[in-house]
Amino acid sequence: MTAPTKTRRAKKSTPYLAQLDPRELVAHPTNLRTQLGDLTELRASIAASGVLQALTVVPEDGGMRIVAGHRRAAAAAEALEAGEWPDGAPHTVPCLVRPDMEGLAPAQVVAMLIENDQRADLTESERANGYAQLELFGLDVAEIARRTGRTQVHVKSALKLKTLGDVATEAADAGKLTLEDVAALEQFEDDPKAMERILKGVESGWGVRHRVQEEKRKRDDKSATETLTEELTAAGVRVLKKPKDWPWNCAACKVEDLVDADDQPIDVETVKTLEGFGAIIEGSYGNMRAVIVCEDPDAHGYKRTKWTQYKSPAQKVAEELKKREAEERRQKLLDAGEVRRRFLVEKWGSAKAAKTLLVDAMRAAVVMPGFFDRCEEEMVAALAGGDPRDGQTAGIDRLNRLLVARFVAAHEGNTATVAAGRYSNREHLVLPWLNRLVAEGYELSEAEKTWHAELVDEEEERRRAMEEEEAEQALEYDEAEGYVEDAEGVRPIEDVQLPEGDVEPDAEPEEAEAEEADAETDPCPEADLDAAEPDAKDSE
Repeated sequence: MTAPTKTRRAKKSTPYLAQLDPRELVAHPTNLRTQLGDLTELRASIAASGVLQALTVVPEDGGMRIVAGHRRAAAAAEALEAGEWPDGAPHTVPCLVRPDMEGLAPAQVVAMLIENDQRADLTESERANGYAQLELFGLDVAEIARRTGRTQVHVKSALKLKTLGDVATEAADAGKLTLEDVAALEQFEDDPKAMERILKGVESGWGVRHRVQEEKRKRDDKSATETLTEELTAAGVRVLKKPKDWPWNCAACKVEDLVDADDQPIDVETVKTLEGFGAIIEGSYGNMRAVIVCEDPDAHGYKRTKWTQYKSPAQKVAEELKKREAEERRQKLLDAGEVRRRFLVEKWGSAKAAKTLLVDAMRAAVVMPGFFDRCEEEMVAALAGGDPRDGQTAGIDRLNRLLVARFVAAHEGNTATVAAGRYSNREHLVLPWLNRLVAEGYELSEAEKTWHAELVDEEEERRRAMEEEEAEQALEYDEAEGYVEDAEGVRPIEDVQLPEGDVEPDAEPEEAEAEEADAETDPCPEADLDAAEPDAKDSE
């Protein structure tokens, strides 16, 4: 091993260069870089070319203490121990010895900050630790910023990081929180849970900023809520917890959305302190407001003026009863449907009987061919007395019977669909079909009778609506003159009221005499215009 050699010697207080064995150098007790990291690449570089940039050391306690260059010293020591040193090169590393910094701990820390910041970045917590050490030596924020070349805001944020706890420190070291973001977190210093919510799972400073904004809004809303609560309590108004599914599916309702039994609005100021009333605080982003509500409008005889999903207990009971009745009716109609199907097979399930419906079946096939898609193959087979697929080879008589079978089965399928409460665009065909079955001898069940009566009412209502619509469309409207003529081009009769004192003028004497003269000279005043023509022999 080659002994260390000094390249230049000067006064004790003047820095000088020296070649020193890296294994004899002492790590600084306040080294900011707590983790040296992976030295593999640096060690390989030193093994090939040696240490090209001098370390900074301070003579202390009879040895040389590293101020800057801990990674280079460690990598060089590993290379020497492994026998990977460059051939012929002395077993030393160049060092800048700084006697002027001996015993000056603040100056050494500043040197470590500057040196490391110009190389692989210190972590935020390591940098904050360095500033904290300088602060302990009596340096204020302004002086630390001046010596390190940083802004005061940067230094102040780094020092604040030391007080925000481990969660913030870990986020900063992981690159998810910059020192510039620390200032925004300062307002949550007294709220560890909020701090944890802000920093949990974030990936960048932008994520932190979003969370900070959310927490700030929550804090402002909470403060506004507390202020409103105090004011309402002092005014004798109960503050209620916001009900679940407020405001569209709960019993409570805003008083401003209620009217009394006479449809008159309710005075909020009059009722807000009464039993059964209170205030719910809602809103956000600084727009918190108190809304006076009635906890049970039904109990007070109030009516809601806005749409709601809420159902009172009585309404729920009534709806449940209605559902049970509807299901019971549906089952009865299904039972009736089984009987009706048997009637259809007995009535039109023969070749002879099918002929009575042939024309109707043909007409339906031409006018609404899609209607036949509703038939069930099983029903068709029962009516046709065989496999519906026989149509591939069937003769004319068989084809006619299959067509009628599909016609009847389509009507039954449509009727069953409507009876089950499902949609059908051919619902209007059900009533005529039931009427036809009754005319053919089918007896409706009690459920079918009730259903039939409803269908009759619906059909009458539909016709009335159509007649009203046709009547409205009978007059053509002109924007300038109003309704000017009906569908046939005839102008409506208008009742003109004459001014008071005006009368229709009597006919002039000359006109009256002329009319009498015409009547006397009329050769056939009572001629029968509807008389039959004379016989041919009397035509002359």
